[in-house]
Order: sequence, then C-alpha cells, then structure tokens
Amino acid sequence: MNKLLLALGVSALSPLALAKPVIATSISPVSMIVAAIAGDKAEIQQIVSSTASPHDFAMRPSDLKKIINADTVVWVGESLESFLEKPLENAGKEESSIEWLALDGMALHNFAKEHHHDDHDHEAHDDHDHESHEDHDHESHEDHDHVAHDDHGHEGHHHDGVDPHVWLSPDNARVLAKAVTARLVLLDSANAEYYKDNLASFEKGLSVKDAEIRKAMNKVNKVPYIVFHDGYSYFEQHYGLSHAGEITVSPERKPGAKKVAEIRHEIEEHNVQCVFSEPQFSPAIVKTLLEGSDVKTAPLDPLGSKVKMGTNAYFSFLDSLSGQFLSCLG
Repeated sequence: MNKLLLALGVSALSPLALAKPVIATSISPVSMIVAAIAGDKAEIQQIVSSTASPHDFAMRPSDLKKIINADTVVWVGESLESFLEKPLENAGKEESSIEWLALDGMALHNFAKEHHHDDHDHEAHDDHDHESHEDHDHESHEDHDHVAHDDHGHEGHHHDGVDPHVWLSPDNARVLAKAVTARLVLLDSANAEYYKDNLASFEKGLSVKDAEIRKAMNKVNKVPYIVFHDGYSYFEQHYGLSHAGEITVSPERKPGAKKVAEIRHEIEEHNVQCVFSEPQFSPAIVKTLLEGSDVKTAPLDPLGSKVKMGTNAYFSFLDSLSGQFLSCLG
C-alpha cells in the first residue's frame, strides 16, 4: 500500500516522468524539419524568432533557459550561429546537440574563394550602422576562429568558408530529418514507431515536392538573375538555376558608386531579367540599381519567416521560396 502511495506521489510530483521530449532549435528552418518528425509528441522551443536574423542575434536569459531545459539542441552550426557555441558548452549540451553541418551525408558548398572573407564576416554578425565596430568585431572574430576551431576535438566545427544555408537543399533536409528521428527514438522510445512513421511520410512528401518544384524550375532555369547576397547556392545548384551574380557579399555593406556601375553593366551584359531583394534588408539599394530599367524585382525570403509552423512547414517553405523565384523569372 505504502509503495503504491509512494509511486502515486512521485508521479504526481514529477511531471517530467510523463513530459514530452523538449527540443530547442536555433532558427525557423530547423524547427520546420524537427516539427515534421516530432508531430505532437515533442515540444519545440525555438531560440531565434522567425522575424529575426541569425546573423546579428544576441542571446537573452530566456534563450539560455531554453538551452538548459532542452533534452537536445538542434542547430545549423558555428559558422551561422556563433552565438550558440559558448552557451552550449557552458550548459554541457555541446556533445548531445545535433549540429546540422557536422552530420554524416551532408553535401556542403564552399563560398567562392574571393567571397569567403567577407561572407564569413557577414555570417558572424550583421552590423548595419557601425563600420568601425564591425571591423573591430571582425578582427576579434578571426582570432576567435583560429583559437576556437583548434580547441574542438571533433570535425563538426571546422567549417571555415562553408556556406551554412544548408536548409535550402532538400537532400540536406533529409539528412537532418533522419538524425532528429534517431534522437527522438532514443529520448522517447515509447513513441518510436510514431517518429519513424513521420520520417517515412516526410521523405515521401519531400520526394513529391522536390519533383514538382524541379518541373516548375526547368521552365525558368535559363533565365539570368542577380540575388541580394550570395546565400542561395544550395537551392540554385539543386535546381540548376542561372545565378548571374549578387549585389553584395555582405548585406551590411552598401555597394559604392563603382560597384553599382559594375552591377548595372552586369545586368546589361548578361541580359538579367530579375534582381532579388530580401525582406531582412532594405530594398533601397535594389531600387537605386534598377532606376530607369525595366528589370523586374521581387523579394526572396531565405528563412521562410511567414511560413506557419507545423508538420508540413518545410514543404510550405520550399513552395514559398520556389514561388518567389518563379514570380520574377517566369
């Protein structure tokens, strides 16, 4: 009898015994893939809000709490989310986290050599206003790079020069979905079949969506365009699009008169049909560039900030991004 009362008391006092696994995610596209597998059996706590950019994000105490309370943290990796590296280490969550860039089977792209220095700077922080502060930051970030990367024993952190926008490739999304499934099966074995079924549905749905988008993109893949910054290579290469250049390699640096003249020349020379802007950055530069021309423009949202979270969110994201390309190239 006492044992029974004790057991009842313990279960009443420890909701953790019955609680869902808690997965902390870094950014919206990561949450989309976790949501496809987790369904309603696990709780997702996203760190960077869907309207913010991971490039200039500053952690708050409430974000640290999400990391500490999580069973697993799923993030893209240090070259996109350098702000997570120390908190993960301090919370003792680094080893148990899922770092997307470090997973086996990932197809990673490097930034073009001449862009690497600027791009890496942009990935680490987007200071829109303070140029001197940005240069100072850049110096300290480079120092930190050489020290921090060598201190880590595993290869997951050696991603200098890698384009971290891996969620723009359906193939890479599949790799993360498998890793998340394996982790949830470990954390919550009672619902193992549920997670595995969700993975099977996700993979099947992804194949259908991928084929559908490829068919649509094949109609416009010869149309030359310019993007706001060089962050779409995974999507562009996957669907064979005709990227003719970018306005800036670092969104926080406005191109000068010389660069504007160069881009205008590029637009004419390559018969560019569209110049894409991004909702996270001012479209004023694009307007200046296109004054007096009949080149079309449209926004591309690489983070899917307006996509509603849910099990089909990643498919909606691919629809949304491909629709943005089609609206301007078609």
